[in-house]
Amino acid sequence: MVDVRLPAIRQNLRLLPGSHDEDGAPRWLIHDVTRNRYFSLVRPALELVRHWQPGLTPEEMSQRLSEQGLSYEAGEIRAFSDFLIANNLVLARSREASDYFYRQKLESRKSIWSWLLHNYLFVRIPLIRPDPFLSRLVPRLGWLFSGMVHKTVLLLGLVGIFLVLRQWDRFAGTLLDFFNLEGLLVYAVTLIFVKSAHELGHAVVSHRLGCRVASMGVAFLVMFPVLYTDTTDAWKLRSRRKRLRIVTAGVRTELYLALLATFAWGVLPDGTLQTAAFFLATTSWVTSLLVNISPFLRFDGYYAFSDLIGVENLQQRAFALGRWRLRHWLWGIDDPMPEPLPRSRARLLVFYAWFTWLYRFFLFLGIALLVYKFFFKALGILLFIVEILWFIVMPFIKELKVWRQRWSDTRFTTGRLLCWSVLFITVLALLLPLPSKVSAPAVIRAETSQYVFTPESGRVAEIYRAAGDSVSAGDVLLQIESPELNSLILQTRKELDLAELRLGRLASSAEYKAEQTINQERVKQLQTSMARLNKRAESLVLIAPVSGVVAEMQNLQPGQWIGEQQYLLTIVNQESLRIEGFISEQSLKLIAEGDEGVFISDSGQSAALPVRLEQIDVSAIGALPYPELSSSAGGDMAVRQSGEKLIPEVAHYRLSLSLGAVPDVDAEMLRQPGTLILNGRPRSWLLHHGERFISLAIRESGF
Repeated sequence: MVDVRLPAIRQNLRLLPGSHDEDGAPRWLIHDVTRNRYFSLVRPALELVRHWQPGLTPEEMSQRLSEQGLSYEAGEIRAFSDFLIANNLVLARSREASDYFYRQKLESRKSIWSWLLHNYLFVRIPLIRPDPFLSRLVPRLGWLFSGMVHKTVLLLGLVGIFLVLRQWDRFAGTLLDFFNLEGLLVYAVTLIFVKSAHELGHAVVSHRLGCRVASMGVAFLVMFPVLYTDTTDAWKLRSRRKRLRIVTAGVRTELYLALLATFAWGVLPDGTLQTAAFFLATTSWVTSLLVNISPFLRFDGYYAFSDLIGVENLQQRAFALGRWRLRHWLWGIDDPMPEPLPRSRARLLVFYAWFTWLYRFFLFLGIALLVYKFFFKALGILLFIVEILWFIVMPFIKELKVWRQRWSDTRFTTGRLLCWSVLFITVLALLLPLPSKVSAPAVIRAETSQYVFTPESGRVAEIYRAAGDSVSAGDVLLQIESPELNSLILQTRKELDLAELRLGRLASSAEYKAEQTINQERVKQLQTSMARLNKRAESLVLIAPVSGVVAEMQNLQPGQWIGEQQYLLTIVNQESLRIEGFISEQSLKLIAEGDEGVFISDSGQSAALPVRLEQIDVSAIGALPYPELSSSAGGDMAVRQSGEKLIPEVAHYRLSLSLGAVPDVDAEMLRQPGTLILNGRPRSWLLHHGERFISLAIRESGF
């Protein structure tokens, strides 16, 4: 300020006793009622407030205090005055002071674009002031805080979890059934109810402990609406345990809802009520355990963790320690510790800072992708760039600037040089082109195979070949006998012999001559029947139709009865085995015709087969000819259904491969999916992924 004299402290501030600090020393609070903000004071600051005399210079104030036995330097008094001014805790009684605050107000104003840049990630809009409503509601809810209710809910929840575990397949199946538009809408309504109960839990516990709930409203987290409750008044509580009760009230409310809804789902019959209990249970479990309990963002989990370990301004202090330790480890900069702390406490805060940075990196990257997908392309790209630059790149650049400025303070020990050498070698290895392996989904199949079936029902007489045996065309595989056929043959033979005997007698009368004509016709009929039966009998001796290997054979035993047209075995021509693979466009340039590799069957029961790449199709496939390779069947190729066709999500090219050696044939080689691994051209891992990122950026930049 222009006026170097001490300003007057505002009279509408409240001075309250506060909780003890981390070392057990007493503290006090200044409560700015107008803005509902709290400022913590230690004993030296409290003494300054008690003896504050506006209008004096810091030197005069220091002299006055020394006369009363208090030792304060003028610089300390000036710093405390700056603190009061910066936080608008003083009165402006001069023109210069008013001009200063006016300029401060103008400087704090942001343009609409600057405001959007800083606040689109999180902005709060208060809607109601709930204190009058809470004053009527809270006295009626005293029974909810009894130990009996707490134990009853826990007991019912444990029973519900047990019931769900007994019916887990049905519970998980219900979850999958509601992955549709209707289910998402119901989940949205349930989420509003659960989060309303969550915020009401904060408000009720806060009011019950004597704190004022300033406001409740809606906040926009990356433009997604969420509810919030202002429990700033909890700072006036001297008991850390009570503050922790307020912080955890929302999570406990959700957990209680989850326990009760889980129990209700387990005991209710099928119907609307059970479905409602299912939605309530799953929503409560997910939001309470996966979102609110995280200590790495400024939600309930963060404040609960801060109160639990007794560290205020947790992230600010932890980040300072994390940067201090990181600079020391990487560059040997021996700065003093940002604040004196026990070694165990400092180590905890350092690890917390590092994990928070790592968590936030992936979180902000995910948020950037989220805003890119949710908004139209131009705005999505803009918000994506803002997210990446503001929350990931800018903090890193700021730290790099500090490293450059402190370069003269660096010290390199042998261990530190060794660590940097390992890092340099790792980066160099990622840059150098190294031999690569290219994998692709593939299928091995036999182009020539013959299935053998029984011509008619019968009994196995002899088995001449087994699975894995080589056969030539015309070899006997097995013999079947049919008692019914044998009986027909015997009977027909007897009738034929009798008819031939009669035909052989000399005709002595006209009557006999007429009978002979009938006998001749009868003999012809029986001979035809006999030939037909003999042909059936011959067909029961199964002959190999082609040369090859018995790849698959039913488990047969002599004397076993088999039915008509029952499958018996398959003969595969080893020379006709072929492999077809499908490679993505990204890996296409890493391979060429003539490359060698191996094929590994998905069954895991066959040895890896050496293969050679014979041909690469010049155009991508329009539809996948092998459904077993698709993602819908558990394969590696992402596809979408279009009628009866499976259309790959990304371009894939067909590979035709030959086997390096004739393998032993088994049943799986008739048509078996697997993985093809080819020896690709050398490539740099870092450059390869850089090219992928650039190609992705170019593809997504098209409108």
